[in-house]
Amino acid sequence: MFRRKKALIIGCGWVGFRFAQKLLTLNFEVTATTTSEHKINALEAEGISPLLLDFNFETDSETVAVISSLHYDLVLVSVPAKKREHQQTCLMKFERLAKFLQKIQAKSIIYLSSVGIYPSAPYLINETNIPNSSLDPKLFQTEQTLAMRVNKLNILRLGGIFGDNRIPGKHFSAKVCEVGNQFANYIHLDDIMAIILCMCHQRIEGQLFNAVSPLHPSKKEITLQMAEKYGFAPPSSFENVSFDKKVISPAKLISDLNYQFIYENPLDY
Repeated sequence: MFRRKKALIIGCGWVGFRFAQKLLTLNFEVTATTTSEHKINALEAEGISPLLLDFNFETDSETVAVISSLHYDLVLVSVPAKKREHQQTCLMKFERLAKFLQKIQAKSIIYLSSVGIYPSAPYLINETNIPNSSLDPKLFQTEQTLAMRVNKLNILRLGGIFGDNRIPGKHFSAKVCEVGNQFANYIHLDDIMAIILCMCHQRIEGQLFNAVSPLHPSKKEITLQMAEKYGFAPPSSFENVSFDKKVISPAKLISDLNYQFIYENPLDY
């Protein structure tokens, strides 16, 4: 008997919502959690089963019972460790999340982290050549809290996310840009979705990948290209502010998944 695949998206922000829509086109049954009652109707209107869930608080036993009774083909965890969030508060939130995930039956669980975890470095950064002690404490702690408690968890460290109506550099339209000299560690939304599906299809387990476009033009190059392409005013000026180099490599992802990026170069976003 044919069984529709089931997906659970924990944290239905921009990426989670767009991915839920993508899964619906692939005939998945999709359940998505949100912390906002205002999003319930919008999710239902899309054909997504909504679940009101906030890991800043204890999860009620009835919700856990419902979720744990089902088997998911894919669970995507898109819960951010917020910059302004106190580290201890963040830790407690992710401990509740880990406890929740332990009760879920799933073929694949993927957590969306960030390349913001890495410091600057004078060499190409991969998943293993920065010591743990040099990683961002809050982001590393959240990854470890989940990885140590959730069996076979995959972690995707995402670059700056663009695509859809999010255009790199538009924020600096008619403003002074002080980051033009920095190299871009960006990823397109379409690639994020394709990578997740690729990992699910290949039954990848317990892996850590950097997910950024392979090419790293300067943010100045990208901003000027996007201004011309999408018709917005370029920055009023670019300040020559010095910066520490930070370039992230997706080589492991490309090799292990045999993945071909849809957008290899942010200049093509």
